[in-house]
Amino acid sequence: MATYHRWEDFPQKTISYLAGLPNADAIKIRILSTERIMLTEIIVRGGGTIPRHRHEAEQIIIMKKGEALVTTGTEPPRLLKDGDIWIVPSNTMHGLEYQGDVEALEIVSPPRMDNFTGYTIKHTFFDPLAP
Repeated sequence: MATYHRWEDFPQKTISYLAGLPNADAIKIRILSTERIMLTEIIVRGGGTIPRHRHEAEQIIIMKKGEALVTTGTEPPRLLKDGDIWIVPSNTMHGLEYQGDVEALEIVSPPRMDNFTGYTIKHTFFDPLAP
């Protein structure tokens, strides 16, 4: 059975696992999730950083507006711009530095449960060597 929703009905929030990091409040997300896939709208105002980390979920980032410097595994950093798509395989260390204002869509499977407030099992593993 299909369901129907309005995007505006999903609350915009900060990312709970980034609390206390510089510019964490500049990164806002809005999430829609089913049992097997999660869609996240990412809105950044003034830049922000997601430290290098890994998780089980496969991840696709579609850059709609702005730029982000990304790292994947041991590859050199790469600058993503409007229209670029970044695909991160499961359990691959990666990180982002949003450059100024950014709008992006993220698709992950399976859903990243650590994005939901109150979820206690850790699903994101930060790189201990990351600044």
